[in-house]
Amino acid sequence: MHSTAGWAPAESLWGDSISGVLPTLVLLCGARMVKNTAISLLLLLAAGGCGATVYPQPKPIQPTAVYVADYGIHSSLLLPNGDGRYVEYAFGDWNFAALNHCWPQDALGALLISFQSALGRRFIDLAPGETAPQPVHPSPHQVQVVYASREDVMRVVKDMDARYRRDTREVMHNPDNDMDYVKDSEHYWVANNCNHLTARCLREMGCDVRGFVVLSKFSVEPVEPEIARRPIQKPPQLANLSSARAE
Repeated sequence: MHSTAGWAPAESLWGDSISGVLPTLVLLCGARMVKNTAISLLLLLAAGGCGATVYPQPKPIQPTAVYVADYGIHSSLLLPNGDGRYVEYAFGDWNFAALNHCWPQDALGALLISFQSALGRRFIDLAPGETAPQPVHPSPHQVQVVYASREDVMRVVKDMDARYRRDTREVMHNPDNDMDYVKDSEHYWVANNCNHLTARCLREMGCDVRGFVVLSKFSVEPVEPEIARRPIQKPPQLANLSSARAE
């Protein structure tokens, strides 16, 4: 989920108190499913130090730098946009991520029974003298670099742009995380969240991702020194990716 608003008062999909979410979940999902999922969530929280390990391509062709950002709750990729900027996507629940419905019952509802998914994106400019993106508002707790073949990186950039533009009839800007959200057709829940999207994109770029990808704790294995010393390849400019808002 991509939201930094905290537990701020907001209109809730589930009502004004956490007691409203439990009967709804039991009715729609069944008591056993709710109980098992709640236990699983507690186990996930207990395993907070566990995560996935990323093994980059051993010999990428035209190595291109991609950055894995860890925001503590969610993760994302900072991808070269081809115009001197980087683009970052966030996958989450529409009410939680886009509309800032951030009470605990909203978070629980998003993870268990989200009715509408959201895909957000923002563009990050490089300041003079910077060679790597420095996202702010919010700023990630950790950023790690991965080198992948330029062709694979650009394929992911194009695929994510096409997915974002699939439904741009309603674009919701969230000032708390500086993302522009559109509604997404892929179902969001605890077993398919933003960290799964990060892992999937990394695999599509030729990386081997092993371990627990439900959480944002990715650990990137060091690359060969000669790969890191090569000049970073800048992808060709893509005219259709030049707008920060959906067209």
